[in-house]
Amino acid sequence: MARVTNDLRFALRQIMRSPGFAITAILTLALAIGANTAIFTLLNQALLRALPVKDPSQLVVLSYAGSREGHKESQGGDSPGYDHYFSYPMYLDLRANNKVFSALAAAASANAGVSWNDRAEQVRVEMVSGNYFQTLGVRPAAGRLLLSSDETTDKANPVAVLSFDYWTNHLAQAAVVGKTLLINGYPFSIVGVAAPGFHSMIWGRRPYVYVPVTMQTIIEPEWTYLHDHRSYWLTMVGRLQPGETPQQAMAGVNPLWVSLRTSEFPLLHDQSAKSREAFVTQSHLDLESGAKGFSPYRDGLRTPLLVMMGMVVLVMAMAIVNVASLLLVRAAGRVREFSMRFALGATNGQIFRQLLAEGLVLGLSSAALGLFIAPRTLGALIRWMAGRNPDSAFSATLDWRVLLFTLAAALLASLLFSLAPAVQFWNPRLTEALKQQTGTGSNGALQFRRTCVALQIVFSLLLIVGAGLFVRTIQNLRNVDPGFATDHLLTFGLGPEYAGYPAGQIAPMEQRVIETLSALPGVRSVGATNDADLAGDNIDGSVTVSDSRVNADQEYDVEVPWVSDHYLQTLGIPLVAGRYFSPTDSATATKVAIVNETFARHYYGNAESALGHHVTRTRRPETDSMIVGVVRDAKHASVRDPAMATAYRPFVQTEKPAALTFYVRTWQPPSAAAASIRAAVGNLDSKLIVHDLTTLGTIIDDTISNERTVALLASAFGALATLLAGIGLYGILAYSTAQRTREIGIRMALGAQRWSVVRLILREILVLAGIAIAVTIPISIMATRALRSQLFNVSSTDANVYAIAITVVVFVAALAGLIPARRAASVDPIEALRTE
Repeated sequence: MARVTNDLRFALRQIMRSPGFAITAILTLALAIGANTAIFTLLNQALLRALPVKDPSQLVVLSYAGSREGHKESQGGDSPGYDHYFSYPMYLDLRANNKVFSALAAAASANAGVSWNDRAEQVRVEMVSGNYFQTLGVRPAAGRLLLSSDETTDKANPVAVLSFDYWTNHLAQAAVVGKTLLINGYPFSIVGVAAPGFHSMIWGRRPYVYVPVTMQTIIEPEWTYLHDHRSYWLTMVGRLQPGETPQQAMAGVNPLWVSLRTSEFPLLHDQSAKSREAFVTQSHLDLESGAKGFSPYRDGLRTPLLVMMGMVVLVMAMAIVNVASLLLVRAAGRVREFSMRFALGATNGQIFRQLLAEGLVLGLSSAALGLFIAPRTLGALIRWMAGRNPDSAFSATLDWRVLLFTLAAALLASLLFSLAPAVQFWNPRLTEALKQQTGTGSNGALQFRRTCVALQIVFSLLLIVGAGLFVRTIQNLRNVDPGFATDHLLTFGLGPEYAGYPAGQIAPMEQRVIETLSALPGVRSVGATNDADLAGDNIDGSVTVSDSRVNADQEYDVEVPWVSDHYLQTLGIPLVAGRYFSPTDSATATKVAIVNETFARHYYGNAESALGHHVTRTRRPETDSMIVGVVRDAKHASVRDPAMATAYRPFVQTEKPAALTFYVRTWQPPSAAAASIRAAVGNLDSKLIVHDLTTLGTIIDDTISNERTVALLASAFGALATLLAGIGLYGILAYSTAQRTREIGIRMALGAQRWSVVRLILREILVLAGIAIAVTIPISIMATRALRSQLFNVSSTDANVYAIAITVVVFVAALAGLIPARRAASVDPIEALRTE
């Protein structure tokens, strides 16, 4: 131990003797380690970290294969061939009759209006089974959590638990237990606060309030799911019995599952043998590991995070090569020092140990600085990723796994870049070294320097190509025509039900909002829909179409939004045939619909042929509507997805009240109208909550947030790679050129011109760059194939991207070589011949 301490103390003194080198090396490594730490933190939180609950390895997430009929309220996350959303009656039957789980919990989330001390806001509420917290093993921070006795019958349990973050950040840890919280205008008694760090059994979901699942009709007054076997909306998590495996549990619970599906089959409208085969015979329950929780977001984040991790590993490799080359250059000035040590009896092992100690000092210093940089950079990145959503699924906290990763990265980097000078000194030429006759260096050292140059070019080219492809993707996504004009368009949400409006007053209030906003100065038009555009989700379902040319087995789901009479005009979706909705399409008038071109082509061949026919929600004859118009296709869920068949219907003719998203087309800049919109709504009713007021351009940016994040980070890593390449190449070329001072002096003494010396040195670096680029291009083409799912309207072999990347690399290499080349060309031949 004393020997190690002495080596480290001596290594620190040696490094402090070259402060310029030390600062450059530590900063280079710290930037790379900080970037790796930041990206690994995101990857760890999304893909690796277990839920902060008791014995998470005993949890399993339930899903099932087989058909379903009815309504599904999905937030995503389903696997191919499997659904993760169940009805409440099915949950009750499984919980009561299974013998394999020690506990079975269920949850679903929705937005709701919450009011505390006359301050109203829209928040995320999680509806959970009474045994939810006990199943997960979560403890209260204050009061108590929900119990099984809190889950009895519809609307019978108005109690609530607050999340620790909501209690801390919104209520300042006030004494809340026993107090009343209004949710959608309905009083709930606060019984406790959940433990810090816990949010949900669904990763990425951050509810503020937890209520019993039996309060569903209060949280979502427009839907009645609770007793409907054909409404799929709950996610289930089970806890295995001690010593039980998922395979054993699956084998034990599937007979019960088939029995329950058999008992539900008579509730279906389709009683055919084919329907029974799909609903009962082919159905089975599946259990997945629930240690990390279920997540609708994880699959969408997996590839971008892995791509980013691959890019920062390249940055790390580049930093290692860069520091290795700097150490090699520095070692050349220490040849006499180490040769003297060898002459005095030092062994290769002792020299290597000393160089490794110096490397460890550099590596650990860089790791400490990287750990200082990472959380700050990560915090800024998370805020940028979250955009308008203050409750990101990610945090800037570094856990033990991240710290271990950072330490391992620092130690590995230290070992690798310490090998460069160690190899150079492995077989010392003592006589030449002691005479300081270094010449141009050994062939091995020269080859190693050339390898360092080539590797830096390879890594930088790979990173710049990746950055170019992602930047092109963002450009293409922003240039997509969504089918309507996005300029001068504001959007916001308004849920009268959040303010406690009864069902019969919701639609009239929404109509008053439309009329009030339409009268504001600078407003061109106002529209509204219950299915927000470019928000990443759909409201769709099966329909029956009269006199269609499509066979029954060719039917597919259709987008079925409710809209106001000026919604299509406000968005600027052009009319192709027929007419738009008008104020005469009232609640008592003949029910009407407007379809898009995809719908008309699919069912009738063209737009004109669709007019006058009828469209009806399957097995809901009360929704029968006559098609009076056909409009152009418009993107809906996102700018990436193609337009799907759509049937718009007037919201005043709906059977149920619906929370609407409003769109305001302005003459003036949208930001100038925001304050007047809030004031106008507040004048109608101060309890109404205007939420998510923003421009449609911001909405589009939100829908491509993953792509924007990848493009930003890829560009940053590409720029960092270019900087590191420039520094590294300059250091190596400056040293190599200095080593050739005698050779250059002889050339100039024999009549060589200065420009020919510059050309000689530049030609060598450019030839080496050309070889490296030629080797890298096929590697890059193969590597970027893995990115194809993340690209949009750009080929992974895009010629423009490669041309720009090659130009940048060649320019950096030429610039890095030009400075030492010009310095070499200015050498006095007489002085050069005296250097040795």
